[in-house]
Amino acid sequence: MTLFHNLVSGWRNCNLESPPYLFPDDVSYITSGNFKVFQSFDEYVSSKEFGLSSDINMHTGLLPIPFVGNLEKATIFVLMLNPGLSAGDYFAEQQPEFRNSQIQNLRQENENVEYPFIFLNPQFAWHPGFVYWHKKFNDVIENLAKQLGTTYQEAMSILAKNLACLELLPYHSKSFGSGSSLKVLPSVKAMQNFVYEVLIPKAKDGKVTIIATRGVKNWQLPKHENIIIYEGNETRSAHLSLTSRGGMAIANHLSLLKQKSG
Repeated sequence: MTLFHNLVSGWRNCNLESPPYLFPDDVSYITSGNFKVFQSFDEYVSSKEFGLSSDINMHTGLLPIPFVGNLEKATIFVLMLNPGLSAGDYFAEQQPEFRNSQIQNLRQENENVEYPFIFLNPQFAWHPGFVYWHKKFNDVIENLAKQLGTTYQEAMSILAKNLACLELLPYHSKSFGSGSSLKVLPSVKAMQNFVYEVLIPKAKDGKVTIIATRGVKNWQLPKHENIIIYEGNETRSAHLSLTSRGGMAIANHLSLLKQKSG
């Protein structure tokens, strides 16, 4: 079962008492280099890194995001490179309700919530993560609501229950400059193993759809009708609207689920 995979059990053992917040097996690998720990929103916005688009540090003072969504129940998996960074991420983690939802997600204790993909939860519409993902899926959600004859919020909940995002590298950064970490960090290997051992077999059995949008070479996915691998300009924009291959695959997947459910 998914929840007994080393990826999930590892993150359930992540120390969340104080930063740096790390995958347990990553600790011995993160001793120096491009890693920064800011204790608060105020500390970050007063630092020399604030606002720099060239900041390639991995911010381990923020809770990692190796995945978003419920891995056991999701049927659509979007593969990315690593979580982005804004001052809003630091501010959000000082809000108890949002932080608790993040921890619930990290520990995969989100199987019975209305929006397991927390960045599609309307209660967090103020968060930069919601702004990012909602923009990507807006027309997919509208299309689903129209198909089902339901409200936008109900369609959003259906997508949130079927959707998961996987990040190859779990730590936030403004710009990506940690290619060497992809080769050595145990958290990266655990994520790759999860995809190879759990998701690819499910995709081949027609149970899930995989869409690799960023870091596609590092995911090393096989060709299959249920595995969409972005190429060229697709990887830069990583669009998931109905005009993209990934967005259309998601819409078709949700339509099939509707047909199977009657």
